[in-house]
Amino acid sequence: MSDEIRQVQERITDADIEAFWRDGAVPLRGVFAQRWRDLLATGIEKTVAKPTPYGRVQSKPDDPGWFFTDYYMWRHYDEFEIVAREGPGGPIASKLLDSETIHYFYEGLFLKEAGTRRGSDWHQDQPYYNVDGRKLCVLWIPLDPVSEETTLRIVKGSHTSGRWYQPTFFAQERTLEGAEAMFEPTPDVDSDPERYQVLSWPLNPGDVLVFHPLCLHGAKGNPTSFRRRALQTVFLGDDCVYGERMAEVEPKIEGHDFQPGDRLDVESVFPSVWPRD
Repeated sequence: MSDEIRQVQERITDADIEAFWRDGAVPLRGVFAQRWRDLLATGIEKTVAKPTPYGRVQSKPDDPGWFFTDYYMWRHYDEFEIVAREGPGGPIASKLLDSETIHYFYEGLFLKEAGTRRGSDWHQDQPYYNVDGRKLCVLWIPLDPVSEETTLRIVKGSHTSGRWYQPTFFAQERTLEGAEAMFEPTPDVDSDPERYQVLSWPLNPGDVLVFHPLCLHGAKGNPTSFRRRALQTVFLGDDCVYGERMAEVEPKIEGHDFQPGDRLDVESVFPSVWPRD
């Protein structure tokens, strides 16, 4: 283990771990070094110029900004795979989840140019993909400073509610096919602020926000005069298995014929990122 990785793990306190499991999210300050951010920035420029099959514009034509998302870039661009395999994400996930092994799933890009009106709707992540289990987490990595206006918002403790909400396609503003039969409608958090305690943190490059994918979360547009690039990276722990979902899922698990209950440890599909030699 490198000195950098050892120091990152040592900086995660018992209070951080408690906050993650209690609230569903915890900010970690200064844990993503510049060299990892430089690799991600290079990879982002490549996928914006030539998106993967998951790349799409989420904003409307009359939006003064531009909201672009893409997934599974590690399968197309080396920069994302290097950060996934060698960066601090796996060790952070192992420490927070108390998981002996960590496998990498995918990353998602959320790029909002200055003036973008379109936000990210309130949603959970785990219903979108075929993963069951409790020991999994998302690292939300900003490459630009994010303020209260542009940061990710989390409904405190929503990962413990036992509720799974219907996933939707943001741009098409429709529920994924089959979701109505499996999950309940997503609540309108903003219309009932007394009912929900929303957590948010301003973040600087180098900070990460780690959250559980069953947390209700979302983000506003980008009313600032600066681009906002954020990358979410998904890590799977010891108890993660293949789970049945509706007809549509996003992102799809491809490259192996998994059956319900199968461990998600096929190296070509879910690379092992912890432990390391």
